[in-house]
Amino acid sequence: MYYLADQRLKVASEKYGVALALKCRTLYQLFKLYKQGLVTQTVGREAEETLARECPKELIELIAPTVD
Repeated sequence: MYYLADQRLKVASEKYGVALALKCRTLYQLFKLYKQGLVTQTVGREAEETLARECPKELIELIAPTVD
């Protein structure tokens, strides 16, 4: 059982499932770190490609402003 404190992440997990919501959030965070120069290009580009391929745009919009 997961406890999700951020309401937007909770809504995303209810609509898309916990596994997909957390996967897409992790990929999004990796992509943001890549843009800031904090992870390698290989990791960043793979995260970007997987995000585009597997994560619905609406889900990304829900999880983008979430916090830890």
